[in-house]
Formats: sequence, C-alpha cells, structure tokens
Amino acid sequence: MGDAEVARVIGLHRTLALAALILGGAAAASESMGPEWTTAVELAERIKGGQPTEVLDLRSAEEFQRFHVPSAVPATLGDLIDSPLPKSASIVLYGDDSARVAQAWALLRMRGYRHVAYMRQGLYEWIARVHEPALAVDATAAERAEFDRLAALSRYFGGQPRLDVPRAALPAGYWRAGGDIGSRPSVETALLVAAIRRRGC
Repeated sequence: MGDAEVARVIGLHRTLALAALILGGAAAASESMGPEWTTAVELAERIKGGQPTEVLDLRSAEEFQRFHVPSAVPATLGDLIDSPLPKSASIVLYGDDSARVAQAWALLRMRGYRHVAYMRQGLYEWIARVHEPALAVDATAAERAEFDRLAALSRYFGGQPRLDVPRAALPAGYWRAGGDIGSRPSVETALLVAAIRRRGC
C-alpha cells in the first residue's frame, strides 16, 4: 500500500470516527450541557488573571479573522478528534452555532476531557458584556457599580464601555431580566463585529 493510499485510509477513518462521535454524543451533550457553561465575564477574568485556559473558537476562519476573544484559537470538529491538549486542560468553547458547540463539547468529553465549558451566547456575549459593556441612562446604583467593574475589564482587553445608553437599546441576554436565554443569532453578532471594525477597534 502506497503513501497516498495510507493517507486516504487514515482520512476515511478520521471522517468515520468524527461522524460516530458526533452522532453518538451530540444528543447526550445537549441534554447535559446545562451546568457546563461559563459567562464571558468569568472567561475574561480567567484570562486576565493568567489562569491557564484553552479558548477554542468554532466559527469559520473568516469570522475568526474579523474578531475573536483574545487568546482564542480557531478550531474545527475535525481538529478536536486528535487534539494534543492534555486531558487536564481547562477548555472553553464558543461559536455562533449551538449545535456545533454541543458536538464539540460531546467530542471532547468522550475523549476524556473533564474541564470543558462553553460560553453561553458566544461572541455576542463577549462583545456585549466585555468588549462594549453598556450603562443605561437611568441605571441604578447597583448597575453603576457593576458597570464600573465591567468597564475596567473592558479597557484591559482594549474595549470601549458605552455610557448613557437608552435602556431599550441595551443588549439582550440571559444576564438581563426578561432577556432570552438562547444563543444570539449570528446576524446580530456580525452586526456588532461590523460596528467594531468601523470604529477601528
């Protein structure tokens, strides 16, 4: 068997292994992902504090190039099949496709990684909570105190905190009363990234 044939067989085995892992684990993962998430603010504090954290961006290479969480590296499901990360690594996943994030989470868990979490609303949450935290024009004292903490974190990562934002214009999310708890549509994330790039951040 020549080198080309060996490479083809190895590629076929990797594809079949990936399909089996995804089909076998995604359903279980989506049911058990509830407690395995982290917030964008918690992730930012871990990165700032120097806590070893592998941040994996599951979006396309083009989306990654436009904007990504500092220290993140792009990854595909195929990359995770034979990831060389030590099993003790603390891993945080994010993406705009919740199904892909669930599949990646399941794949890593099935490979023996135990410290795997996901950022609940992906890059949208990073932008809204870390890169550009917003303070409502009618903010309460408690909201102002929280904003001061987030603004300092934002400036550390080169972000731009926003002051005196109409309450109706605040980003929606699980962190706000009445906000949704699902992933933000990728179009909203794309609009936020486009706005950041227009400002030259």
